[in-house]
Amino acid sequence: MKKVIAMMMAAVMVFSIAACGSKTEQPAEAEAPAASEVPSDSEAPGGTEQEEAPEAASGELTKVGVAFMKSDPFMVPLYDGMKEACDANGIELIAYYADNDIEKQISQVDDLLQQEIDGLIVMPVDFEGITPALEAADKAGVPVVSVDAECAKSELTIAYIASDNYAAGYACGENVVNTLESAKIIALTHPEIKCTIDRYEGFKAAVAGREGFEIIAEQPCSGLMDKGMTVMDNMIQAYPDFDVVFCINDGSSQGAISSLEAANRLEGVQVYAVDGQQTNADLIKDKKLTGEAAQQPFEMGKGAVELLMKNAKGEPYEYENLLEINFLTIENVEGYEGF
Repeated sequence: MKKVIAMMMAAVMVFSIAACGSKTEQPAEAEAPAASEVPSDSEAPGGTEQEEAPEAASGELTKVGVAFMKSDPFMVPLYDGMKEACDANGIELIAYYADNDIEKQISQVDDLLQQEIDGLIVMPVDFEGITPALEAADKAGVPVVSVDAECAKSELTIAYIASDNYAAGYACGENVVNTLESAKIIALTHPEIKCTIDRYEGFKAAVAGREGFEIIAEQPCSGLMDKGMTVMDNMIQAYPDFDVVFCINDGSSQGAISSLEAANRLEGVQVYAVDGQQTNADLIKDKKLTGEAAQQPFEMGKGAVELLMKNAKGEPYEYENLLEINFLTIENVEGYEGF
């Protein structure tokens, strides 16, 4: 597979995971989340959004289904990018949110296939567990693009588009070794998702073999704020001496920072994350977060639809499409506009 690094930089760069059996009832429709208001997992009744698009321009790709892993701030620009591409090309977009439940996500994909979509975008809750849904799409002859994370059975997808997650983790680790003489490191991980696995692998590669730098503990947190807080509470009790906390996404980093603050342990500890939420940019400004690898979710969503369009038209495209990250610190965060 040939790798292409997509050069999609934001205009201001002065300076961030993420469903079994068929269903007999159609989930209720809901409005798409506004950029300023994102429904929580529990606020997405039926876990679906459906919007009618303008009249189809080409007829080659008319209806696209999206199976998101959950509903959170990252999904807003990701969805908006998909919607812009669909609206511009007369494509109907139907989006489901799985609330981090792989069985629910599999069921939602089945619902989408029953609605006779001709393209599917999947953001897998579990990169291995999503396989039955991919097999169902393959049987139905529906092409699949994986977004944000590659699926284990990549041969069942036509392409995937994501941030360069390995590079994101590496940038965080590189900053650690460049700013400290030594460090005891704790990692909050999420081994069910390929993108977060890649982030941690990149981070470990950056600190590996560096004298004085040691990862003393790692613990999964599902990329969630509340679990991140709980894991960090446990780490504080188990490991009284540490200097760095690496978090695989913004939600877990926000939970970790809250825990460290509550224990009066944040001072002197460098915290890192991957995503790019405005909340984390503000945490950098407040000197609570040291570094952030910021993603480009709008471009990611738009690119996913464009890949399906190219496939429908028989145009050439690459299987692997990686977007650059932007590494933020106190020195360049001013002016950054997150999601």
